[in-house]
Parts: sequence; C-alpha cells; structure tokens
Amino acid sequence: MPRKLLTTRFVDTAAVKTRTDFWDDKVRGLVLRVTPAGIKTWTVVYTRASDSAKQRVTLGRYDAIDLERARAKALKTMSAVAEGEDPSEKKRTAKAAMTVEELGGIYIERYAKREKKTWQEDERLLKRDVYPAVGKMKALAVKRGDIIDIIEAKADAGKGAASTNVLAVVRKMFGWAVDTDRLPTSPVIGIKPRSKPARRDRVLSDVEIRLIWNALPTAGVSPAVADITRLLFLTGQRSGEVAGLMRSEVDIGAKAWKIPAGRTKNGLEHLVPLAPPALALIEAAVERTDMELDDAALFSKTGEPIASNAIAQAARLKLQKSNKAWTPHDIRRTVATGMAGLGVAPHIIEAVLNHISGFRGGVAGVYNRQAYEPEKRAALDLWASHLIKVVDHKKIHFGTN
Repeated sequence: MPRKLLTTRFVDTAAVKTRTDFWDDKVRGLVLRVTPAGIKTWTVVYTRASDSAKQRVTLGRYDAIDLERARAKALKTMSAVAEGEDPSEKKRTAKAAMTVEELGGIYIERYAKREKKTWQEDERLLKRDVYPAVGKMKALAVKRGDIIDIIEAKADAGKGAASTNVLAVVRKMFGWAVDTDRLPTSPVIGIKPRSKPARRDRVLSDVEIRLIWNALPTAGVSPAVADITRLLFLTGQRSGEVAGLMRSEVDIGAKAWKIPAGRTKNGLEHLVPLAPPALALIEAAVERTDMELDDAALFSKTGEPIASNAIAQAARLKLQKSNKAWTPHDIRRTVATGMAGLGVAPHIIEAVLNHISGFRGGVAGVYNRQAYEPEKRAALDLWASHLIKVVDHKKIHFGTN
C-alpha cells in the first residue's frame, strides 16, 4: 500500500496491473483505490474507537469527486472519528433504512443526470413501473422475484419492449448502487429480458407527413413544440438536440447550426447546414429570446430547454394522425429514407445524421474527418424543397403556431 503526496496529475494518470491503494501523505486516512480497469475510488480508513478495528468508508468515485473535494470530505470524516463517531456504521444504518424510491432518487441525481442524456426516461419508468410495486420496500430487502414480477407483468400485458426497458433501468440502478457501495448485491443479477427488443423500421408516408405538419397549428401543442416538430422534419436531427437548441449554437449569417459535442449522442461536434425553411424558423425563435442573456434556449417555457420527452408526449397524445403510431425518432428515419429516395449518397446521409457507422465507421471513420459541409447543405436543401411540396407550401407555418 504505497504512500504518496497525491496530485491531480497523478490521480488522472494512475494505472495499475493489480488493485492498488495509494495513501495520501497530506490527509491522514485518505486512500485512492485504483483497479486494473481504471476505476478510481476515494475511501477513508480509520480506527474505530470501540474496538480499535480498522474500518473503511467510501467517499465516491474519481472524477465525480476531485482530489480537493476528497481531501475535504476525508478531513470531515476523520474529525467525526476524533469525536467518537463511527462513519462506517452510520453509513450502514442509512443503507439499511433506504427504500427503493429513495435509492432511485439518489441514482437519478448522482448518476443518471450526469451520465445519461435520457435520464428523464429513466425517472419516468421508475415512477410509473417500479415505485408502485416496490418503491416503499427497503432496497436491501428486494428479491429477484420482486423484479421478475414487475417485468413479467409488463410483458404479459403485451408490452414486451417496455418490459425490457424497465429491466434495463432497474439493472443499471441496482448495479450502480452496488458499484458505489450503497448495496452489497443486486437483485437483478441473472434476470433475462422477457422479450427481444423490436427493431423499429417505421417510415412516415408523404400523406402522414402532410397530416402531421398541417395539424400542428390546431393540435393543441405549444408554439415551441410545434416549431421543434417542424425542425425535426427539416433537419433530421434527434429530438433532444433540437429541443435543447441554444442561441449560441446558431450562426444566422452562415446559415448553420453547430451542435456542441456535449449535446450529441456520439460526443462529436456536429454542423447542421440550415435550409431556408429551417433558417426561417430559427431566426424567428432567436428574435423571441431574451437578448440580454449571453445564451438562451430557443425553445423554452421556464427558461430551461424543453425536454425531449415533452416532444414524445405531444406526438403520442396529440399528433397521431394515422392508424399506425409513430414517434419523434421515426421522423429522423423518415428524413434519411426520403433523402435516399432523392438520390443523396449514403455517406452524405450519415454525415447529415451525425452517424458513425457504415461508410463512416471503423478505421475509415477514424481517418476520414471530411465534414462534407457543401454536400450536407445540398442534401438538406433538396430535402426541404421536397418537404415543402409534400406538405403544400400554401399551408406551411414558420416561427408561429
């Protein structure tokens, strides 16, 4: 167990072949545990006053907790020990009392919101399907059978895909709880999905596109949701990316929208050329935002960007205009299929969608960094012209509901 004056540089770069504890020379008891997989965890080791036994309490993961915060938390823990407290026992007692609903709240706040763009969907599934069944149970008391009952009830109701989604969220939540030392084991280990996830291939027809577009002014959705839906059709981007569009991302003069890496699914910055109808929508939204703010969400109700699940809910409840249900992601597939039908090359379609697969995947994707901006602009202009004809330009509304 090497001792070392820990530095941020060392913590960043530490790599080991076997699990190793590095003891900090600056703060007594603070330990950085590093695994061969690169997982780095802060712990505090202290001597319990009641029986002189060594105890270890986990502070959290690096880099969620940096070196400075880890030292501050370690000092607080050691001060409590000096006053006769037993932090490890206190933590065990808190864990034993924690309900599934309380665990879910912690999981959402400390993991999902930080790591998952779809955290709101996790929260929704937990509230809808998990908490009513086991939310009041102690998390330690939940058995495999309790989880199986939840997902089988969903599958038996003919909702196989939903059952699989619930299982995935519950597995992640309990796995995270074990990983962060909140629970000793997960009740989800070994549980298999009750159905295979269905691969969606829904593509909207021209008639459906026309019905949806022209229903937007009278469907009862907000002006912002209506404009987001129109931009989904015009750009082919993901609903979360469109709904979260910020004024700083738009260059009106260049007729372009640059989505920062932190807001894209693959973590790569993405430039979206704006066809004239899309530019008109965004210009109108920019004019409506508070110009005194350095940055602002273009589509907002409370100052915060509209959540993508609000778009999905609007589609589900107010914009189903055919016998076959559709989702906002189906619009993205429809745009891709439509551009292909207009003769746009597959690698340009992938560039428009910011996909790293197929033509842009593998080794070729690493070395081929060409942005294809002129080709993307031509493709989106071509698609927008086609879309205008499909929905009948006399009925198109831009920038207003």
